[in-house]
Amino acid sequence: MGWNGLVEAYRLIGEDVSRSLSPPMMNAAFHASGIDAVYETVDVGRAEFSSRFLALRAETSGINLTIPYKSEVIPLLDALDEVSARIGAVNVVPRSGQRYQGYNTDVNGITAPLRERGMGRVRKALLLGAGGAARAFCEAMSHLGCVDITIAVRDTAKGERFASEMTKVFGGIRFSVVAIDRVGGTEADLIFNATPIGSGATLPEALKRVIYGHATVFDAVYRPMKTELLRTAEEKGSQIGRGHV
Repeated sequence: MGWNGLVEAYRLIGEDVSRSLSPPMMNAAFHASGIDAVYETVDVGRAEFSSRFLALRAETSGINLTIPYKSEVIPLLDALDEVSARIGAVNVVPRSGQRYQGYNTDVNGITAPLRERGMGRVRKALLLGAGGAARAFCEAMSHLGCVDITIAVRDTAKGERFASEMTKVFGGIRFSVVAIDRVGGTEADLIFNATPIGSGATLPEALKRVIYGHATVFDAVYRPMKTELLRTAEEKGSQIGRGHV
């Protein structure tokens, strides 16, 4: 039972999460562990996010955040853990009495699978996106000794703002920005997708051309199981994987 004597309720909040695989996985885990709880998804539009989050948190034991709310949720929380405060992104909000503290578990969701594939160090990386998952990626790269991150985005002004902010946090990493449809040759050890590309949007031709067999390609998108990005990378001989964010 949860804090209110009822079945514990956990929710995943995002702009488009109705097809997420998280509920069947989490509910199966609850059942196998004998936990009387339910995990559900809630689609929330950007204009109503603040009011909906405040209403939903009062009736849940914990909330997961995904695109595009990992940073937007911060003003609505009582406290942040060290990593969330540093990078400005939250993906887990457990309830503790009447308090809600934000945590970020995405960083380990990136570093763990990379280390499992023998990538204990990354020298240069190509990052697709500048949202909440991208923030966690920068933290993960600081743990793996990365010194150079190229940020490929559709909105270069947003990318520049993101790069400026990350430079202040991670002074040992050089950040540069490029339009995703103009990305050129790269010597990146790792290409990481922190955008919805692959779950519907077509992969830009310029990006397809920079994927070579020497780079490891990771995707944060997990539906479909093998995105266009991963298929392209596999065809070109790259090692592929999935970041758990």
